[in-house]
Amino acid sequence: MTTGKKGFTLIELLVVISIIALLLAILMPALGKVKEKAAMVVCASNQHQLVLGLILYTNDDATGKLPPSPSRLSSTNYHRPTALNWNLNQFGLVANTSSPNYHYAGKYLGTYLPDVGVFNCKVAPIKNDSPWPPVGSRYSPEGTYGEFYRTGGYASLHSSYMLLWNYQGYNHSESIAVDKNYRDFIAPRKISSRNSLVVQDSLFYLTANYANLIWNSPSAAWYSSHRFSDSSKSLPYYVKVGTQTEVLKKAKLNAGYMDGHVESFKSEDSVLVKNFGASARLAPKFR
Repeated sequence: MTTGKKGFTLIELLVVISIIALLLAILMPALGKVKEKAAMVVCASNQHQLVLGLILYTNDDATGKLPPSPSRLSSTNYHRPTALNWNLNQFGLVANTSSPNYHYAGKYLGTYLPDVGVFNCKVAPIKNDSPWPPVGSRYSPEGTYGEFYRTGGYASLHSSYMLLWNYQGYNHSESIAVDKNYRDFIAPRKISSRNSLVVQDSLFYLTANYANLIWNSPSAAWYSSHRFSDSSKSLPYYVKVGTQTEVLKKAKLNAGYMDGHVESFKSEDSVLVKNFGASARLAPKFR
């Protein structure tokens, strides 16, 4: 006499599926947090390498000076500190990359930081061989991201970090349109400067969708390298429409200092600075 094989009943299958669904619901938030922490670690590593590149540059400079700001337009005028390349309000291919007034980042740091990836948080979909301007933007590609970092051949070239060395855009004594109702940020110029904050994750406000921001992105909005409450993804940033003065909560960001260390801070603890109708928030420890 043979005994037939007994299969699972429909109720048993439904119970198993329900248990699996419940376990996934419990595990997914935890996995999301692990992924977010991993991204923060990679981001901090990038900023640490960037700071080491700056230190190597200053070691080769007899006076210990940091390189010029890539965002400098004139003696008293500065573009946002998120650009690796910016060329006197011109947009597109740069005819004269050897101009003494054109301070693209690769001109000074390309030897020390050949991998342009150190200028971007892991969340940014920008790599060395990425077409630039990127596919999906408002402009056709003219070359690659890494190529333009090394040669300065295209402006603007975005970074998802704020590059703050020699940046005078929030300095009350030097910038022509800084709002003195907000904190004064005096950028470090030498390795021995009192203020040592040189790089941090982006956290800035745009009053309009400027042409140099080549993605179609909202105006009157905050932009950040990392996700914050009620934000949406607008490559290569997270974005939230709101007011310039509001406090953005639940974002963890990294900041790098000239002594080589990188530390994280909360967006709600950041310091508001403002200039040219646009705002930014800097790591609280910039003194």
